[in-house]
Amino acid sequence: MHDPIELAAIERGAGTPVGLVHGGVFHSGPAWARSIGVLAEEGFRAIAVDRRGHGRSEAGDADRISVHLHADDLRLTLELRDATPAHLVGVSYGCLVCIEMALCWPERVLSMTLMEPPLMSWAEDEPDFKPWYDRFVETKKEAEKGRPLEEWVPDWLRLIDSGMAKDIDPQSPYWSIIERQAPLIFKEEAGWEYRPDRARISDLQVPALVINGDQSEPPMQFLGEQLGEMLPQGTHARILGGGHDAHAKKSIEFNALMLGFLAGHEPES
Repeated sequence: MHDPIELAAIERGAGTPVGLVHGGVFHSGPAWARSIGVLAEEGFRAIAVDRRGHGRSEAGDADRISVHLHADDLRLTLELRDATPAHLVGVSYGCLVCIEMALCWPERVLSMTLMEPPLMSWAEDEPDFKPWYDRFVETKKEAEKGRPLEEWVPDWLRLIDSGMAKDIDPQSPYWSIIERQAPLIFKEEAGWEYRPDRARISDLQVPALVINGDQSEPPMQFLGEQLGEMLPQGTHARILGGGHDAHAKKSIEFNALMLGFLAGHEPES
């Protein structure tokens, strides 16, 4: 059992805290460049954390980084900044961290906005999507056996969003970040390994907005819909023409959905 660590964070604005949690590779700066300023302008206190080992945050000494440990890091960081309860906003892997924090410390969470939650483990029980789930597991095994990064990363991304995969190769301006962060993929509990209890989610009384891009692969959209339906105070929305990275490439639409949802769940004065 490892102790949580305080995470590095970018903070802007004043008002109700909003914890922003990035996805699997890109740290807080690139992930939230088009949302932090907007949140601050709208009267929120945006706190975009770098998960452990990402960006400016320490890696810690854990050989295995569970989603729960990431969530505990987030909880500690927000508490040390006197920023709870907070709205939580996550993209991709960051959604899992937000869900886990809400399950374990619901009194510290005002709401969740979840962009493309990768709850792949739920697909294992769905006959239509079991081969999709199996391919994630197989791709990770191939990577662990030494398959080159430039081969397995695009294959992995194509399972989520084929359009996004086209933009990621060794000539991409983002490739240096992927090379630096790829080792963490083998240390972190993956979306196909994280299995939040469905009964606990069905009892979770936290307002939630689950968002998918309509260009993401069908299993991703199915998982988002399922989560939105399962959460007692959940709702689901789609961004037309957006994919897994719609928070960045369709930022106007994403920010409008997020801000509208946050405004409807502000704490009473």
